[in-house]
Amino acid sequence: MPQIMTDKKKTALFIGNRDCYQVKEADIEQAIITAIEDGIEVFLNGGQGCFDKTCAVIVHRLKKRYPHINNILVIPYRDFKVFNDRLFDEIVYPFEAHTFSYYTYKSGSPKRNRWAVDHSSVAICFVYRSGGAEKTLEYAKKQNLKIIDLTKGA
Repeated sequence: MPQIMTDKKKTALFIGNRDCYQVKEADIEQAIITAIEDGIEVFLNGGQGCFDKTCAVIVHRLKKRYPHINNILVIPYRDFKVFNDRLFDEIVYPFEAHTFSYYTYKSGSPKRNRWAVDHSSVAICFVYRSGGAEKTLEYAKKQNLKIIDLTKGA
């Protein structure tokens, strides 16, 4: 799997709870378009849950209109189940190969999320309850990412 090097200023990540029934797809799409028009070219996706999957589909669809954007799945551990690899330009594991077997669902996801925040300047979020997404959002705020919060409109 290739290692990616992104320009932080041109990179956004998605942060959201697994279920996202309260947010409208049109609102997610508009947030992504706004990010693209503000210079974002790379979208980092965690590939876990409804919000991530919806965002992946939208970015993939928007590539027809914005062919310069990249949709990148960042996997947290070795045996991660990719829901649809055709949606992504790249699937990457951001950690050294020698640590590959040590990360599991519980340990890999938070490390992957912190890595994605550290390599982004924008976070597109739908976080309405406590858990891993909330912790990632708090970390993104501490790192001074621009937050596009879709929770308020839901």
